[in-house]
Amino acid sequence: MQKHQSKLVRPSNKYNLEEGAVEGKIYSVAVNEFDSDFTDSGKRDVLNTKVEFIKPNGEFFYLYYAPTITWSEKGNFMKMLHDLDVVPAKGGELDINALIGMTVTATIENVERGDVVYSNIVRIQKRGTGIQYKASNKEDSEMMIQLYDVDDIEFGDM
Repeated sequence: MQKHQSKLVRPSNKYNLEEGAVEGKIYSVAVNEFDSDFTDSGKRDVLNTKVEFIKPNGEFFYLYYAPTITWSEKGNFMKMLHDLDVVPAKGGELDINALIGMTVTATIENVERGDVVYSNIVRIQKRGTGIQYKASNKEDSEMMIQLYDVDDIEFGDM
């Protein structure tokens, strides 16, 4: 016997992250060329950074952050390099492959276009540059003070 169906449900493969700071990992990095209305050549080079996140169900989810490559301190590219603590010296080189695998904190903003909501990365920072790092650093400092408080240690048997 055949089942007759009058409605079909199109699955949604769209996933959005919560806005704010989300932990992730740089999955891949590449220099790509995109069209631009703001350059004489009509092209711009970007550092296309693919960041991997883990959904609550354990599946992987990826977003891109692609700042235009410019060495101006005001540009998003240099801000990202500072946030990742990888700014090369003047005249020095940046090995973009060294970024792969770096754990990061991504700042996510959701934008609605039409009836679709998109998650966008607006900033990525090296993990451990937030409030949690400062809290654990204080705890480490207290532990180090106790470790070096040698008044109770006797060295007589050495």
